[in-house]
Amino acid sequence: ASSPAMVLALSILLAILSPVEVRSSYHAESQLNVNGGALQKCDRSKVNDPRYPTTGYMRPVPELENRCTAVEHDAGSHYVCVNLPSAESKDGRLYSPFWTKTGQAKSEYEASSWPLPGPWCICMWAFARMYEMHPEFINDLECSATNHWTIEQYDVNVKNQRDALKAICDKCAIDNPKCNSVN
Repeated sequence: ASSPAMVLALSILLAILSPVEVRSSYHAESQLNVNGGALQKCDRSKVNDPRYPTTGYMRPVPELENRCTAVEHDAGSHYVCVNLPSAESKDGRLYSPFWTKTGQAKSEYEASSWPLPGPWCICMWAFARMYEMHPEFINDLECSATNHWTIEQYDVNVKNQRDALKAICDKCAIDNPKCNSVN
Protein backbone atom coordinates (compact mmCIF):
# COMPACT_ATOMS: atom_id res chain seq x y z
CA ALA A 1 0.00 0.00 0.00
CA SER A 2 1.02 3.56 -0.52
CA SER A 3 0.97 5.88 2.47
CA PRO A 4 0.29 9.57 1.85
CA ALA A 5 4.01 10.22 2.41
CA MET A 6 4.95 7.57 -0.18
CA VAL A 7 2.48 9.04 -2.68
CA LEU A 8 3.98 12.50 -2.12
CA ALA A 9 7.52 11.16 -2.52
CA LEU A 10 6.56 9.35 -5.73
CA SER A 11 4.85 12.47 -7.07
CA ILE A 12 7.97 14.54 -6.37
CA LEU A 13 10.19 11.91 -7.99
CA LEU A 14 7.99 11.78 -11.06
CA ALA A 15 7.93 15.58 -11.26
CA ILE A 16 11.74 15.61 -11.22
CA LEU A 17 12.05 12.93 -13.89
CA SER A 18 11.17 13.98 -17.40
CA PRO A 19 8.15 12.30 -19.02
CA VAL A 20 10.54 10.52 -21.39
CA GLU A 21 12.49 9.01 -18.44
CA VAL A 22 9.30 7.88 -16.69
CA ARG A 23 7.78 6.36 -19.82
CA SER A 24 11.02 4.65 -20.78
CA SER A 25 11.17 2.87 -17.41
CA TYR A 26 8.45 0.48 -18.50
CA HIS A 27 8.22 -1.66 -21.61
CA ALA A 28 5.31 -2.90 -23.70
CA GLU A 29 6.02 -6.52 -22.72
CA SER A 30 5.55 -5.55 -19.06
CA GLN A 31 2.00 -4.42 -19.83
CA LEU A 32 0.54 -7.87 -20.35
CA ASN A 33 -1.91 -9.59 -18.02
CA VAL A 34 -1.41 -13.05 -16.56
CA ASN A 35 -3.10 -14.62 -19.59
CA GLY A 36 -0.77 -12.83 -22.03
CA GLY A 37 -3.38 -10.33 -23.25
CA ALA A 38 -3.33 -6.57 -22.92
CA LEU A 39 -3.25 -5.45 -19.29
CA GLN A 40 -6.72 -4.11 -18.46
CA LYS A 41 -7.47 -1.31 -16.02
CA CYS A 42 -7.81 -2.01 -12.33
CA ASP A 43 -10.49 0.63 -12.62
CA ARG A 44 -11.43 2.80 -9.65
CA SER A 45 -13.67 5.13 -11.67
CA LYS A 46 -16.79 3.79 -9.91
CA VAL A 47 -15.28 4.06 -6.42
CA ASN A 48 -16.01 7.21 -4.45
CA ASP A 49 -12.60 7.68 -2.86
CA PRO A 50 -11.40 11.30 -2.97
CA ARG A 51 -8.03 10.42 -1.35
CA TYR A 52 -7.23 7.58 -3.76
CA PRO A 53 -9.23 8.06 -6.98
CA THR A 54 -6.71 6.03 -9.03
CA THR A 55 -4.41 3.09 -8.43
CA GLY A 56 -1.18 1.68 -9.81
CA TYR A 57 2.41 2.51 -9.03
CA MET A 58 2.59 4.73 -12.11
CA ARG A 59 -0.73 6.50 -11.44
CA PRO A 60 0.85 9.98 -11.67
CA VAL A 61 1.33 9.27 -15.40
CA PRO A 62 -2.19 9.73 -16.88
CA GLU A 63 -1.99 6.99 -19.52
CA LEU A 64 -0.82 4.50 -16.88
CA GLU A 65 -3.23 5.30 -14.06
CA ASN A 66 -5.47 2.45 -12.91
CA ARG A 67 -3.06 -0.13 -14.33
CA CYS A 68 -0.94 -2.56 -12.34
CA THR A 69 2.08 -1.73 -14.46
CA ALA A 70 5.41 -3.41 -13.99
CA VAL A 71 8.41 -1.13 -13.71
CA GLU A 72 11.84 -1.96 -12.40
CA HIS A 73 11.85 0.73 -9.70
CA ASP A 74 8.59 -0.51 -8.07
CA ALA A 75 10.22 -2.37 -5.18
CA GLY A 76 6.77 -3.24 -3.81
CA SER A 77 5.82 -5.04 -7.03
CA HIS A 78 2.25 -3.67 -7.16
CA TYR A 79 1.21 -6.02 -9.97
CA VAL A 80 -1.90 -7.73 -8.58
CA CYS A 81 -5.37 -6.25 -9.14
CA VAL A 82 -7.91 -7.19 -6.50
CA ASN A 83 -11.26 -5.87 -5.42
CA LEU A 84 -10.46 -4.80 -1.88
CA PRO A 85 -13.12 -6.27 0.40
CA SER A 86 -15.46 -3.94 2.26
CA ALA A 87 -16.23 -3.55 5.96
CA GLU A 88 -17.57 -0.92 8.31
CA SER A 89 -15.80 0.11 11.51
CA LYS A 90 -17.53 0.28 14.87
CA ASP A 91 -17.97 4.03 14.39
CA GLY A 92 -19.48 3.60 10.90
CA ARG A 93 -16.45 4.33 8.72
CA LEU A 94 -16.01 2.42 5.49
CA TYR A 95 -12.67 0.59 5.18
CA SER A 96 -11.10 -2.48 3.64
CA PRO A 97 -10.09 -5.23 6.08
CA PHE A 98 -7.29 -6.09 3.63
CA TRP A 99 -5.18 -3.34 5.25
CA THR A 100 -5.69 -4.66 8.80
CA LYS A 101 -5.47 -8.37 7.91
CA THR A 102 -2.12 -7.85 6.19
CA GLY A 103 -0.86 -5.71 9.10
CA GLN A 104 -0.36 -2.65 6.93
CA ALA A 105 -2.88 -0.64 8.98
CA LYS A 106 -2.91 -1.05 12.75
CA SER A 107 -6.65 -0.47 13.19
CA GLU A 108 -9.96 -0.12 11.38
CA TYR A 109 -9.75 3.62 12.04
CA GLU A 110 -6.33 3.84 10.35
CA ALA A 111 -7.52 1.61 7.48
CA SER A 112 -10.41 4.00 6.82
CA SER A 113 -7.85 6.60 5.70
CA TRP A 114 -6.24 4.16 3.25
CA PRO A 115 -7.66 3.21 -0.17
CA LEU A 116 -11.31 2.30 0.23
CA PRO A 117 -12.88 -0.96 -0.98
CA GLY A 118 -12.85 -1.53 -4.71
CA PRO A 119 -10.22 -2.29 -7.36
CA TRP A 120 -6.64 -1.67 -6.22
CA CYS A 121 -3.16 -2.72 -7.37
CA ILE A 122 -1.59 -4.50 -4.42
CA CYS A 123 1.88 -5.79 -3.77
CA MET A 124 2.32 -9.32 -5.02
CA TRP A 125 4.04 -10.21 -1.73
CA ALA A 126 1.04 -8.92 0.27
CA PHE A 127 -1.23 -10.98 -1.98
CA ALA A 128 0.80 -14.12 -1.18
CA ARG A 129 0.62 -13.40 2.57
CA MET A 130 -3.10 -12.61 2.42
CA TYR A 131 -3.82 -15.74 0.39
CA GLU A 132 -1.83 -17.82 2.87
CA MET A 133 -4.02 -16.58 5.76
CA HIS A 134 -7.28 -16.25 3.81
CA PRO A 135 -7.47 -18.57 0.77
CA GLU A 136 -10.88 -17.13 -0.17
CA PHE A 137 -9.04 -13.90 -1.10
CA ILE A 138 -8.35 -15.46 -4.51
CA ASN A 139 -11.99 -14.67 -5.34
CA ASP A 140 -11.13 -10.94 -5.27
CA LEU A 141 -8.39 -11.25 -7.90
CA GLU A 142 -8.98 -9.66 -11.33
CA CYS A 143 -7.09 -11.82 -13.89
CA SER A 144 -7.31 -9.40 -16.83
CA ALA A 145 -5.86 -6.55 -14.75
CA THR A 146 -3.12 -8.53 -12.94
CA ASN A 147 0.31 -8.11 -14.49
CA HIS A 148 2.06 -11.19 -15.89
CA TRP A 149 5.19 -10.19 -13.96
CA THR A 150 3.42 -11.71 -10.95
CA ILE A 151 3.77 -15.14 -12.56
CA GLU A 152 7.37 -14.44 -13.52
CA GLN A 153 8.46 -13.08 -10.13
CA TYR A 154 6.94 -15.59 -7.69
CA ASP A 155 9.53 -18.07 -6.43
CA VAL A 156 8.24 -21.67 -6.54
CA ASN A 157 10.71 -22.57 -3.77
CA VAL A 158 8.94 -20.27 -1.27
CA LYS A 159 5.76 -21.95 -0.01
CA ASN A 160 3.42 -18.97 0.22
CA GLN A 161 4.56 -17.67 -3.18
CA ARG A 162 4.17 -21.13 -4.76
CA ASP A 163 0.67 -21.44 -3.24
CA ALA A 164 -0.33 -17.95 -4.43
CA LEU A 165 1.07 -18.73 -7.88
CA LYS A 166 -0.91 -21.98 -8.06
CA ALA A 167 -4.10 -20.19 -6.98
CA ILE A 168 -3.65 -17.48 -9.62
CA CYS A 169 -2.81 -20.05 -12.31
CA ASP A 170 -5.91 -22.10 -11.42
CA LYS A 171 -8.31 -19.13 -11.15
CA CYS A 172 -7.08 -17.50 -14.36
CA ALA A 173 -6.71 -20.82 -16.27
CA ILE A 174 -3.09 -20.05 -17.17
CA ASP A 175 -1.24 -22.60 -19.24
CA ASN A 176 2.49 -21.88 -19.20
CA PRO A 177 5.57 -23.78 -18.00
CA LYS A 178 5.81 -22.02 -14.62
CA CYS A 179 2.14 -22.62 -13.83
CA ASN A 180 2.40 -26.19 -15.01
CA SER A 181 5.34 -26.71 -12.63
CA VAL A 182 3.15 -25.98 -9.58
CA ASN A 183 0.11 -28.01 -10.66
